[in-house]
Amino acid sequence: MAARDEDVPRYSYVLAVCAGLFGLPAVYALVDYMAARSLGNFLAGGPVSDYRAAFVAAGLFALGNAVLGAAFGLWWPEKTWRWGVWVCAVPTVFVSLLGDGAWDFLAWEALTLAPACLGAYAAGRLHLNYVAVDESG
Repeated sequence: MAARDEDVPRYSYVLAVCAGLFGLPAVYALVDYMAARSLGNFLAGGPVSDYRAAFVAAGLFALGNAVLGAAFGLWWPEKTWRWGVWVCAVPTVFVSLLGDGAWDFLAWEALTLAPACLGAYAAGRLHLNYVAVDESG
């Protein structure tokens, strides 16, 4: 049976915040390494010389955040999209305080919070549907 809201342990929220604090920089470093340092300027807010490569870097960064959210969505599926908020909460506060403007914040949200919430929602729904089919069959 799927976990109810009461079944989600308190430590899982701390775990999600820690995953955001350590997982998001790890995703950034992995994308930066995979892109052979040429795409790091885009992720750091610098000038973009190759828009195709920047699009690929943004996609990989968003995919990494979706995987982070999906991990929590699979483990505790009743919270679905809210795990993405917990994963991205603390880094988002830092970006909102240290960013240069609203466009930096919106770009951050589009590359981190939205994919993490979508990944957690999709994984949670998939898990709940699988459990419902398994219980009826």
